[in-house]
Amino acid sequence: MTNETSPAKRVMMITAGAALIAGAVCFFAGLATSPPAVDDSKASYLRSLAADPFTTQLSALLLHYGNLLMGAGLLAVPLLVRGRRGAVLTVVGALSGALGLLQISGSLLSDWFHMELGRNLPIEQAVLVSDKVLAHPAEQLAFNPGPLVSLALLITFVGLARAGVVGWWSGPAIVLGYAGMLLLPYSTPILPAAGALPMLGTLAFAGWRVLGRARVPQEAGVPALVG
Repeated sequence: MTNETSPAKRVMMITAGAALIAGAVCFFAGLATSPPAVDDSKASYLRSLAADPFTTQLSALLLHYGNLLMGAGLLAVPLLVRGRRGAVLTVVGALSGALGLLQISGSLLSDWFHMELGRNLPIEQAVLVSDKVLAHPAEQLAFNPGPLVSLALLITFVGLARAGVVGWWSGPAIVLGYAGMLLLPYSTPILPAAGALPMLGTLAFAGWRVLGRARVPQEAGVPALVG
């Protein structure tokens, strides 16, 4: 038995590939079910969470598992690279991206806190408490990697493209999807969800490639197919 034919490796790759696909689906559903906010202010955000506790919790749960599954699945993506070309970029990007996505998954707990702040305090006081909590540098370091995640994903897919695993279209797709998620209005949540599709589709495609690699292990000395 070789490392390529190990049942344990195949199971882990199948699990990771499925996690990337399922995570992308959960993340899209979480964005699409976000409580609509009138504007981008913190007060409007807290009011939207407090107004519909069921939708708030459903969206937070889906986003939590979306980030968690994508972060775990991303760890297997460097295994798609066969040679040295693109390997360093893919490993650095995937490890950084996985860490960032796992950090963001934990930050979704704040939705429950914000929901109850909005329901139980005057809105001005709720905003003040939220701002004070989120202003702590350690909180930012632990749970809010922000655009660093998109940069890590971009590095990952540039590495995969250099290795011939995916096409060069994947880099612009990551940038376009991240921009759509950030810039489209959350007053209509399906818009940022749809805007994120290029990025989520790229991650799901990587998951599909991981599944394909697990189903058909490559023999020693035989190059992987170019995506």
